[in-house]
Amino acid sequence: MVASVGHSCEKSTDLLSQYMNYKVSGSCPDDWSLAQKLILRGCEPLPRRRCFAKGGSNKKKLSRECVNCFDLAGVENQRYVKSKGKNDFLLDDVLGLGSGGIRIGFDIGGGSGTFAARMAERNVTVITNTLNVDAPFSEFVASRGLFPLYLSLDHRFPFYDNVFDLVHVSSGLDVGSKVEKLEFLMFDIDRVLRPGGLFWLDNFYCANDEKKGVLTRLIERFGYKKLKWVVGEKVDAATGKSEVYLSAVLQKPARG
Repeated sequence: MVASVGHSCEKSTDLLSQYMNYKVSGSCPDDWSLAQKLILRGCEPLPRRRCFAKGGSNKKKLSRECVNCFDLAGVENQRYVKSKGKNDFLLDDVLGLGSGGIRIGFDIGGGSGTFAARMAERNVTVITNTLNVDAPFSEFVASRGLFPLYLSLDHRFPFYDNVFDLVHVSSGLDVGSKVEKLEFLMFDIDRVLRPGGLFWLDNFYCANDEKKGVLTRLIERFGYKKLKWVVGEKVDAATGKSEVYLSAVLQKPARG
């Protein structure tokens, strides 16, 4: 049987050839970064291989941008339970806005899985969508007893319609200047969120007024009820410059 392969993989035949260069029934190559490149180029799903995956490795290097990504005793320990500014909504406050109860959620671009961990403490199941960009996020999320979904945002979410009570997203909604891609992503988020469910936009970085305007106009098209809407500034620690962020909690309407 020929292994399944994503349609867009043919656009990266050189990388795909490297990925499929392995010994059958042997150990799979340590090529997680190569697999990541293929996925980010739209080669998804990756083809199956007939080799044995290696055990977890601690040798993956972290980028300088991910110094505190796994600092559970420091930075991560305060997230969602302690506010640093008006854009930081507290988890319990947001849960109190939900109608019909919050039982299951979806975190897009969930990093190390802290959002899912905090929700688990409140008996809410959250699936964390993450890729291993700059760090082994998927392995780390799983090591916390949480469910990592290894999937790029170019892929249709593998869930049925109207299943989630809450969808949480921050930087995962940043698709650069590709307005059409953002529109497709928003429609897919809307599809998996149930009527009355909450869409939590958490500290979305607005690089300029145009970017904020595009997102705002797109959100208004969906007719969501604005339960929280805050535009505020934060000082970038590296540059010392003020940056604009948008945080919001929106409720999906019931549509005929």
